Amino acid sequence: MKKAIICVALCLVCVILIAVIAGGCIIFRYYPHYRSAARQYEVSGALKADDDEIRIMSCNLRCINPLDTGKKSWFYRADLILRGIDGAAPGIIGFQEATKWQYDYLVRSLPGYDSVITYRDRAPNSEGCPVFYNTKLYSLIDKGSFWLSETPEKMSRDWGSACYRICSYTILRSKATGFELIVFNTHLDHVSEEARIKGINLVLKKAEEFGSRPLVLMGDLNAEVGSPTYAAATAIFDDAALMTEDTDTGSCTFQDFGAGLDRGRIDYFMISKQGLSVESYKVLNDTYDGVYSSDHFPIFTVLRTDDK
Repeated sequence: MKKAIICVALCLVCVILIAVIAGGCIIFRYYPHYRSAARQYEVSGALKADDDEIRIMSCNLRCINPLDTGKKSWFYRADLILRGIDGAAPGIIGFQEATKWQYDYLVRSLPGYDSVITYRDRAPNSEGCPVFYNTKLYSLIDKGSFWLSETPEKMSRDWGSACYRICSYTILRSKATGFELIVFNTHLDHVSEEARIKGINLVLKKAEEFGSRPLVLMGDLNAEVGSPTYAAATAIFDDAALMTEDTDTGSCTFQDFGAGLDRGRIDYFMISKQGLSVESYKVLNDTYDGVYSSDHFPIFTVLRTDDK
């Protein structure tokens, strides 16, 4: 029995060492590309300060994972995320699965933006759901974060959630028009349906605190159209993809680096039923020389206030 335990322990140590060595080799191979490609994207210059469009992108980055080898490695595809941002020129961006290293990279690479983030736990590779906003277009009025649990005011998890889950939000004011927009960004659990349903209900309850003020909820809900989670969200909000003729509802959003292109949508923009109209909705399903920027496609919407 003792020998078996020792053998198992040695096997685990070997697996860990192999993973560490493999991860180190990937970083060593692609780090020069990563550094040289980290251009400074002055996306803020692509929009006029008096433009009344509200341009929003949501992007699941795919956290840094040593098992992502080759061109799936973050150190190869990081600049592809920036190229997508540069093409869409969003005024507001919500990222999911942003680890500390990735968040620092985005802050350095997007100097036209400010951002807010709260990490979901104290792990070295902890993730957050940051909101970035173009500082030429918006001023930050308020911000906050809460955990998707029975005790949302503190770091906690419940309902069989595989991970700590969090929602971060900002209140932004347009410098051109004075219009105020509340922006929620979240990532629901990928394992527990109970956690997804109760998590989205907690997010909706928090949104009610803002009354009838215009609000956008974006993120990876890990739930397809027709699921109980989707039904709960659309009972309160409109699915932006269904609110315009200029839309792309046929593309999946989670595609597993191209292996699941026949899947449905799990990433969304949910918008207030009053105060906002949807001009367009797109799944940004570009690849770059056959390389995917993430295992999710970013999504993008253009909104306007109803009085325009």
